[in-house]
Amino acid sequence: MRLFFVAFFFGSFALWAQSTRPISGSVTDATGAPLFGVTIQVKGANQGTTTDFDGKFNYVIRTNEINNTVLIFSSIGYLTKEVTVGTKSTFNIVLEQDIESLDAVVITSSYGTKKRREEVVGSISTVKPSDLATEQPATSIDELLEGQVAGVLITSNPNLGEPVSIDIRGQGSLTPLNANVVGTSTQPLIIVDGIILTEEIGIEGNDFFDAGTGRFSENFLNPLARVGIRDIESIEILKDAAAVGLYGADAANGVILITTKSGARGKIKLNASIQGGFTNAFNQIQYMNGEQFNELSNLYNINNGDLGAVKPYNGVNTDWFEQLNETGTFSRYSIAATGGSRELRFRGSVTYQDRQEAQAYNSFQQWNTSFTTNYVSDKFNAALKLSPSWITKNNPNTLYSFAVDPTIPIRNENGEFTQFPNIGNPIAVAQQNVSEAKTFALLGSLNLNYKFSDQFNITMLYGTDYSNKDEDKFFSGLNGSGISNNGEFGRRILRERDNRSWNWSTTLSYENIFSEKHGFSAITGLETRGEKVEFSYIRAADFVNFERPQPIELAAEIDRESDTSERYGRSLFSQFNYDFDKKYFLLINFRIDQSSAFGEDNNTAYNGGAGISWVLSKEKFLKSSSFTDFLRLRMSYGTTGNSRIGSYAALGLYDIDDQGYNRGFFRATPSDTAPNPELGWEKNNKFNIGVDWNFNQSFKATLEFFNDLIEDQITSRPALPESGYNNIQINGASMRNRGLELSLNVDWFAKTDFNWSTSLNAASLNNKVLSLSGSGSTFSNAEIARAQQVGTSTSAFLGYESIGIDPATGRELFLINGNIYDTAEVRANFNITDTKKIGDSQPNFYGGMRNNLSYKSFQLGIITSFTYGGDIRLDRNLVDGYNVLTNRNLNVNVFYDAWRAPGDLAANPAPTNTNTLVNSSRYIYDGSNFQLKSVTVSYDAPVEKWNLPVNSLSFNFNGSNLYYWYTDKRIEGRNGIAELTNVYPQQRTFSLGLNTTF
Repeated sequence: MRLFFVAFFFGSFALWAQSTRPISGSVTDATGAPLFGVTIQVKGANQGTTTDFDGKFNYVIRTNEINNTVLIFSSIGYLTKEVTVGTKSTFNIVLEQDIESLDAVVITSSYGTKKRREEVVGSISTVKPSDLATEQPATSIDELLEGQVAGVLITSNPNLGEPVSIDIRGQGSLTPLNANVVGTSTQPLIIVDGIILTEEIGIEGNDFFDAGTGRFSENFLNPLARVGIRDIESIEILKDAAAVGLYGADAANGVILITTKSGARGKIKLNASIQGGFTNAFNQIQYMNGEQFNELSNLYNINNGDLGAVKPYNGVNTDWFEQLNETGTFSRYSIAATGGSRELRFRGSVTYQDRQEAQAYNSFQQWNTSFTTNYVSDKFNAALKLSPSWITKNNPNTLYSFAVDPTIPIRNENGEFTQFPNIGNPIAVAQQNVSEAKTFALLGSLNLNYKFSDQFNITMLYGTDYSNKDEDKFFSGLNGSGISNNGEFGRRILRERDNRSWNWSTTLSYENIFSEKHGFSAITGLETRGEKVEFSYIRAADFVNFERPQPIELAAEIDRESDTSERYGRSLFSQFNYDFDKKYFLLINFRIDQSSAFGEDNNTAYNGGAGISWVLSKEKFLKSSSFTDFLRLRMSYGTTGNSRIGSYAALGLYDIDDQGYNRGFFRATPSDTAPNPELGWEKNNKFNIGVDWNFNQSFKATLEFFNDLIEDQITSRPALPESGYNNIQINGASMRNRGLELSLNVDWFAKTDFNWSTSLNAASLNNKVLSLSGSGSTFSNAEIARAQQVGTSTSAFLGYESIGIDPATGRELFLINGNIYDTAEVRANFNITDTKKIGDSQPNFYGGMRNNLSYKSFQLGIITSFTYGGDIRLDRNLVDGYNVLTNRNLNVNVFYDAWRAPGDLAANPAPTNTNTLVNSSRYIYDGSNFQLKSVTVSYDAPVEKWNLPVNSLSFNFNGSNLYYWYTDKRIEGRNGIAELTNVYPQQRTFSLGLNTTF
């Protein structure tokens, strides 16, 4: 008892002996603007505070020696400052921006978490729009990302405003074998300000009719076209399990986080920009002229013994490309305003873009608007973001309009458009038909955050994605496209898609530092989401007045369809981060998901992951090293899934088959897909290891290896005949994606007047299908056609190995199982099951490079991309003479390279109906290329010297999609891979721009 009393007495005395001093002050940046949320910590003690939204703080220091106490002021994006208290009680601190840290601040999730790059365990690539030459005439930001992020392969879409293909570390799911089944999405999850963007997909179990093509061809809209490019603040691309784990069963294909700009405190500032220029086509296919077409047609008929069809050349040489080709125009106008008080801040913007393509009558108009308001206080923050958009697209069905018989005149002797069946007169189709799509969309989010203390926060976020799209297609009865086989004139299709999706999340976060060296943070939350899509279709035919679009009710034949698709989900997620001395980092996350899209027996998924990193450059043995400023090793492993599949994937579906356009729209309704209550989630097992190295403050490198094993992949299999269904969807496949990624950033010069920096990225990928359940070594024709074979990649081309043209007969020769066969023998004795891999569209490696140079007030930016390896399969309809009697023209190589007589050494077979098209290696070309994507020259005007009433003014000149270099060597006067790879020519744009702030 005596010892206890003594200990208690002296312990109490020690506490009493501690000195206290109230301190106060403010923290600002170099411009004098107050900094909110700056951490003030007593060095060596677990105590401190943060600044309020005015940058002010009040605190009571309790230490034994106050004068020697050191205060640490730190904030993301600024250099940390240490200050000795001494005898002062008031502190006015100025923090300088940390340029390295500014670039290194990473948003790690849409739930409000962000870290310094040195604290990030996962694989995350950050892109700023300023790095992407936004002067280019893009309709969505993903078009500008091509070749700019390691491991991200983007395939552009020649149709304006339509989705581009984005593969993050390879294709994550199999292509559905049944065209009427909505397969699992292969695209990444895209989140804008916490809003989960909805990907437009087809309709399950229905194959809707489209006059002229036999099925309804919907113009899908790229969801990112609803986000204004100039409104984007940053883009984060999440790749591995440590980075995407918080998104669990939706993150198998990676996650793209987009943060838009917010309001700023201060006087109202206006920013305005104008960009305008012209577009022209290049790398267009050279087709046969009229005389060449007539000669080849006659040769075709002679070879077929149809001498009566041989005819003299009529002297007509219609260049359909030149008739529809014109100089396109591009213009974009944008204005934004920002400002606000201490508590209330706002930003608003409007951008209008107009594109008139180089193909006549094709146009695209786009309005993107945004409004953001932020309320900021010590305890409570709120942000409301609304982004309405309006898009109008006119796109007549003229894809093959250039490849039309050149011996047919545009107009007949009466001055009317010449009519010919099937595809119609291209000029008449462009002028008389209608193909218009109008879309209104609204993205909205409300984010509420309450700060219980310096450590605890609660955040509630509601996001909604709404879009309404109306399409109108009219096929005039004045041209062949609007005339049916039964003599009915005029066809019209109206279609509406109404899409509503929402997501709601509530998260609780905690962050603290213990004993100065132990950092801990955690986040846990609940999320619910839902989507409802309503479709309606009206198809009409046989109008009395068939020249121009008429009300549907005036048609003799009317058919109506409608459909609704709904899905819902809910999730529970958590993530824990720990670090010791900012040297050793540990991350653990998990997520539980439920989705209505899967079978009642398997609608819950459990996913999680872990990651570690070690900053070696902070170890004693490397601290004084001359070869590194920063060196870190990272490793992660975990599982994710994919729930983005058709809403009724587990239910039985019926197929509505159109049997072609006839009176009455005859249909059959066979059973299509069998129900499967056990259908469940795909699972992606992700492993990643990487190293980050910085040297001499001017060289940064990241090298990563990844291995993704995708199991329980959803695929369709033939159903048992007695079931009455054609197929059934099951979890019956597995696949692997494996590869390397390299990113380099080099500051060659960083002088006062001259700066030059280079960013380079490259990646390789190996994809392989590992198993197909129930198939053994036997594959269905559908699987083979879609390259779904064990041991092959999903991007493989299957066919026969061509060894040339038989000089004696003019038939193509093939090597199959060591024996040689000609075209007729192959078609008579072999089928698709006898094919083998003849190519692969997946490049050996791919990437891009960006160079930025500046001298005084001038800047030069050059963006390039490249692929090495990877094959291109040509459109066979443009290569062979098979379609020569269907009013379709062929590329000029066919004329020069066609076999004509015994003994000819030709590259193409004889034009005859016995040489029907066969998939062969003759259509496979090396797709290796180097693309000069963008060159931008800009000048910052000296506004003070010129005495201008603006804060800043800059001018720019941009050339985009400038040139392609292919390894293929084109012979003069003929087509090479640069021309044949695009049915519709590529477009090059030159523009001038102005940007000002006042």
